[in-house]
Amino acid sequence: MGTAMVPCAPLSRLFARLPSHHAWRHPAWVTLLVVLGLGLASCGEPRDPMLEVSGPTMGTFYSVKVARPPAELTAHALQQTVDTVLDEVIAEISTYDPTSELSRLNVNPTTDWVPLSPDLLTVIDEGQRISHLSGGAFDITVGPLVNLWGFGPEHRPDAVPDPAAIAAARERVGYEKLSLRADPPAIRKTRGDIYIDLSALGEGYGAARVATALEARGVTDYMVAIAGAIRVRGRNPKGTPWVIAIEEPTPGRRSVHRIIEISDGALSTSGDYRNFFEEGGQRYSHEIDPKTGRPVAQSLASVTVIDDDATRADGLATALMVMGEDEGPALAEAQLIPAYFIIREDEGFRVVVTPSFQRYLRE
Repeated sequence: MGTAMVPCAPLSRLFARLPSHHAWRHPAWVTLLVVLGLGLASCGEPRDPMLEVSGPTMGTFYSVKVARPPAELTAHALQQTVDTVLDEVIAEISTYDPTSELSRLNVNPTTDWVPLSPDLLTVIDEGQRISHLSGGAFDITVGPLVNLWGFGPEHRPDAVPDPAAIAAARERVGYEKLSLRADPPAIRKTRGDIYIDLSALGEGYGAARVATALEARGVTDYMVAIAGAIRVRGRNPKGTPWVIAIEEPTPGRRSVHRIIEISDGALSTSGDYRNFFEEGGQRYSHEIDPKTGRPVAQSLASVTVIDDDATRADGLATALMVMGEDEGPALAEAQLIPAYFIIREDEGFRVVVTPSFQRYLRE
């Protein structure tokens, strides 16, 4: 933590900073770190000053880099700003904190209107929009299934659930079982036992909130990364676009698959190769299909999405991942979503890139 120039480090050292496979199963939100903010430029080139802070959050890690910071912004102040914002996000939407606003909503058995904070309403509303767009492939009420398969806060063993238990959990799932009201902000559940899980939006939402706080302090050039969700603006210390690496989706190793450059926007990656368990020779990932109640079983290994909004990018990446290697690219192209799909094949990987993503790829 603290003030630092962009490190000139080999990729082996950069990847060594990342959590191991087991760290992803630590009790808290678990998505994927499959997009990495790396200083990949050659050493010795002139760079402007940069502040960099990092730390734990949401069961993973964050990294914030500010190039050409305002004179009054110190490393300590930056750290405090970031930590305060992320603590606020956790207090709103964490399912691991029983005192969070979302946890209190989940245990509330009423089917009457329940008041919400405007911020929590905004996140839930974004999730509902993505659910409609994806035909239910993305669903913030999937929490009972996530917990049943051992990927939530209930700490269940790594085991395939009984079909009857899956069927019972599916009865509690369905984004159409929620109604939202904007004024005054409120939500209504058709069943009192509906359980909302915002982890597929949480890292992007956290990155968006931190970015807003940085801009309020006069920061114009930054990169905020929370696991696989990244928000950037402006230029890096070299005065060029921020350089991001998409990781090769191979369990047990960390290597760069493709490099992109971006100056303003958000990106998020979802995949099936970090957070999973195996039973009977089959791998079960944390990506649950709400329609089947089971982890997705497909050739699609990861999806990276770019969007103006980090929360939406996070949710869209999950939605396209659940939809799979055929329906996912079809929806992305129809909706002009910049998306990068990595598909497993016997001989290696096949890539599908939507036209709107092409301009971000570095040759």
